[in-house]
Amino acid sequence: MNIEKVDGEVKIRVYDANSSFPSIGAYLQETVGHLSFAIAKAKLDLRAVNRNTWLGQLWNILNPLLLSLVYWLLVVVILGGGGSIFSLEGIKTLTQIVAGLFLFRFVSIGLMTGAKSIVSGGAFVLNTRLPRIILPLSSVYSAFLSFLPSMFLYAIFHLVSQYPITPELLLLVLVVSLSFLLTAGLAMLAATGNVFFRDIASFLPYVTRIWLYLTPVIYVYTDIPDNYRWLIFLNPIGALFVCWQQILFLGQIPDNSYLLAGVLWSSGLFLLGFVMFLRKERDFAIRI
Repeated sequence: MNIEKVDGEVKIRVYDANSSFPSIGAYLQETVGHLSFAIAKAKLDLRAVNRNTWLGQLWNILNPLLLSLVYWLLVVVILGGGGSIFSLEGIKTLTQIVAGLFLFRFVSIGLMTGAKSIVSGGAFVLNTRLPRIILPLSSVYSAFLSFLPSMFLYAIFHLVSQYPITPELLLLVLVVSLSFLLTAGLAMLAATGNVFFRDIASFLPYVTRIWLYLTPVIYVYTDIPDNYRWLIFLNPIGALFVCWQQILFLGQIPDNSYLLAGVLWSSGLFLLGFVMFLRKERDFAIRI
């Protein structure tokens, strides 16, 4: 609803949230102006769960690390693959799992917290004029801040496992950036859907667990038979994890096909999430 004064008369204009689309340029400008708020909120969220303390950061790293050890024992001891526990091949298998779980945890945490961002941030939605898109973006940035310390630990595994150290490792920045873009798009979609269907946030942990097994995370993409490897391109994060593995474990530039698929999935999901979020944003206040 908007109140306007035309020719001395006060007129009230009521718009339908589904048919009214804000100016993208003005919206983006306003969003950029509030990015400092998103960053501050992300840090505050970390403080709320004690992740900005040394103990909180330690648990933030130990959680996926312990999970990596469980999968490693499953692969090495129970299934009898990936070498023995004390061999270099076994350590390399553990390193592969650690690298995959650290990145997957960033995507999954960003998605799950982003899905709850609008409903849990009802006070911001009802009492402030800031762009609501700041809330899911802040959640993804908070997950990113949690992800960064884990990479310092991974560096130790990388050195011990004697994986190559090449200039191509700089391309990890590109893979992480695309992962951030993809996670932001998914978070916007999930946050929008969760406003209308509250069970989405509760259902996501089960979806992400299945997604974990369908993605080259606890195994390398070369373990997938050649005649089924095309399925990687149907997985929104599948190609990105292949690029992640090729850079880390082979020390090479990712294959063009996987890199292109990663770019298309990331940019496509971000644009889709952005458009859907803007179309429904004005309806959030009456749904919360």
